[in-house]
Amino acid sequence: MAHLAVSQVSVTVPVGNDASFRRSGFKRYNLKFQDRSGVPVLSWDLKTKNPRSRNQCVVCMSVPQVSTTKVAVSSLELEDAKEPPLHIHKPKEPYTATIVSVERIVGAKAPGETCHIVINHGGNVPYWEGQSYGVIPPGENPKKPGAPHNVRLYSIASTRYGDSFDGKTASLCVRRAVYYDPETGKEDPSKNGICSNFLCDSKPGDKVKITGPSGKVMLLPEDDPNATHIMIATGTGVAPYRGYLRRMFMESVPTFKFGGLAWLFLGVANSDSLLYDDEFTKYHRDYPDHFRYDKALSREQKNKSGGKMYVQDKIEEYSDEIFKLLDGGAHIYFCGLKGMMPGIQDTLKRVAEQRGENWDEKLSQLKKKKQWHVEVY
Repeated sequence: MAHLAVSQVSVTVPVGNDASFRRSGFKRYNLKFQDRSGVPVLSWDLKTKNPRSRNQCVVCMSVPQVSTTKVAVSSLELEDAKEPPLHIHKPKEPYTATIVSVERIVGAKAPGETCHIVINHGGNVPYWEGQSYGVIPPGENPKKPGAPHNVRLYSIASTRYGDSFDGKTASLCVRRAVYYDPETGKEDPSKNGICSNFLCDSKPGDKVKITGPSGKVMLLPEDDPNATHIMIATGTGVAPYRGYLRRMFMESVPTFKFGGLAWLFLGVANSDSLLYDDEFTKYHRDYPDHFRYDKALSREQKNKSGGKMYVQDKIEEYSDEIFKLLDGGAHIYFCGLKGMMPGIQDTLKRVAEQRGENWDEKLSQLKKKKQWHVEVY
């Protein structure tokens, strides 16, 4: 074993049984090496929400370099299908899955509550990255007495292997829909979102009826592993991109080795509203040549005109680069509230005109070449 000078480094170690690991995938530790006795002394700086969790780790001391490791996945037969699974379970015959965990993932200063919800489907409702599940909340449809509630669609926020990497779970990113009376300013529970509140209030072990999977427009094209993917999201619209990025940078999938560029633009209200920021920040640190991450915080940042910084302002900031990438065949994705699209479209049209291009013609070409992917709600 080589003797090391006194130093301190940070390494990332997978910790298999920690519940928060299954969501973020990695933990950061500070390791201190002491060379006087020839025996390493380790001091741990555990960045976790559960400081009492202790898991055995094995650290190789023979090589001082630290490398980025990916997580092994099981159920690799999920890679065998040539076409994505579609509508395995329809609304009249939903699959009864089980809630594994519900975790609030925004800070105290975030407007509203957003939860990360892990659902165990037992491998019976397989899906691909970019697809959606339907959820049927319990109870009776008030508009159709005796009938169940209508299906609500949610973009899946995990890869096909789920947060447990075994192909048996799926994760949803759900913002609780709460209605406030404009006159009194008080919450009116009778008008709150039925499905989002059911999901955010769920407890481990609760049952949930799911349908699907559905959707093909947001599937991640994998025919070219060196392609460029520009991902634009507002709020919970980041869900499918979390699946893409875990597949690209977290999981060790023998049939998919990403060597291109993934560029995420995320628009939220403030820093406390950022979703999965720890994961995205880690990818940016570990894969700086393959991942870019830009945030638009409307209540904390100003655009070039002094107004609030929205995601379309960030797009305009990098417009020349984005247009060049699109000309080179890059895919561009939009996911979030449908109200995001008019502002983005106006920005892209204005930039195109400044470049002497016709936006309508360019958009038509992007759609024809299947570079343009939109899922808004």
